[in-house]
Amino acid sequence: MPQSLGSAGKRLWTTTTLDEFELKAELQKVEILTHACRVTDKIAELKRSQRSEPLTVLGSARQLTIHPLIAEVRFQRGLLAQLLGKLGLPDTDEQIEAKREAVSAVRRDASKAAKFQVGQ
Repeated sequence: MPQSLGSAGKRLWTTTTLDEFELKAELQKVEILTHACRVTDKIAELKRSQRSEPLTVLGSARQLTIHPLIAEVRFQRGLLAQLLGKLGLPDTDEQIEAKREAVSAVRRDASKAAKFQVGQ
């Protein structure tokens, strides 16, 4: 396990490497998994930062726009899905639930932003 991983990345590394593949035999998958773990840590960091921020901010033309952290979390989740897809791992119940939660979170954020804008 890479030493620089945070708790979220370590959790992904541990759950993925327990049963899925032999690290020494599949070095390219180790590299992909390392990147996926770093992306997982970045998502956790962004979500922590997002807690204290509003859903919308003023854009360059003084219009309300979605906060950039929301868009970045969405982008990082997409990147994580691509990386995990390249590993060719079967989805566990935990991963299926995580995907559902990711989709729900994006929908919830979009709904809140839309309600906020409609109410103005």
